[in-house]
Amino acid sequence: MAQKNSIPKILVFCLLTLTLLSPIFLPSITAQSSITVGEWTMDQIKPSDSGTITPDSTGINHGILAGEVEPELVDGKYDKALQFNGKNTVYVPIKFVVGFPPMSQPMYVPISQNLDIQKHVQISAWIYVPSLYDATYNHIVTKCNHPDQACDWQNTLRVLGLSIRAGTPENGEQYVQGALSGYVETDSGGFNEIVTTQSVPLNQWIKVEFRRDTTGMHLYLNGNEQTTTVLHGVQNPKGSIVNGTEYYFGHDSLTTIDNVKIVDLSPLNVTEDAFDIGPNIMIAIIAVALIFAIAWLLRRAIQLWIIRPKI
Repeated sequence: MAQKNSIPKILVFCLLTLTLLSPIFLPSITAQSSITVGEWTMDQIKPSDSGTITPDSTGINHGILAGEVEPELVDGKYDKALQFNGKNTVYVPIKFVVGFPPMSQPMYVPISQNLDIQKHVQISAWIYVPSLYDATYNHIVTKCNHPDQACDWQNTLRVLGLSIRAGTPENGEQYVQGALSGYVETDSGGFNEIVTTQSVPLNQWIKVEFRRDTTGMHLYLNGNEQTTTVLHGVQNPKGSIVNGTEYYFGHDSLTTIDNVKIVDLSPLNVTEDAFDIGPNIMIAIIAVALIFAIAWLLRRAIQLWIIRPKI
């Protein structure tokens, strides 16, 4: 009896071994732990069907220049950059808001859904700030959402971004003029914002960065993490980032901006307790199982043919 059951036992052993060893092969499947969804070098502007654009290096999310006087190409940190005058911007659509006729609820037409990062994000840019603009937020990069079909800037909600705080503080806020600000609104945690305890240096090129990762929100200046305080909400909010309708670069800002980059830090939604053996390992397991099953069937057929009664 032990001899007859040897093949099934070998089959089970091989399947268990392949399953246990499958994590060794996982890096080839999940190695892409982040994806750059947009990178704007700001080195050129050119006409297109959408107006004047500054290209996205990924080839997907080109920025559209907007304002009575459009942002101007000037010398940048690397090659050229775009200079903003406080009344112009670069607009990157995520979805359009439409209504035929106007409806009680807005209807959205997707344009670039990869910009609607859900969990962890990195926003960075090189900036040159000659002076602060008289606005609460001097925007570097901000993701917004329109709650209705009017699409007025005054009725736009900030849901993710990197800005400089200036102007008159609102609702009892306390921050130093020129503080770097990073913020995110989540579906379960509301609006959350951190600011640096020191203002950004003026009249020099600096690299600024905002990150939201598993440890919360962080701000960096020239690659060094800055000391921050929580202005709204908490430093490590729960939940997914609220979806938006567009990004703006340089809105309400006198800043010259170069090399804007937005990175999705968790594109595969892989968590510590999630495990996926992947298609390659699954194919290997199925193939081995079939081979052993066929071998077992052949062995049984030969045995039955040998021992069957002779007539």
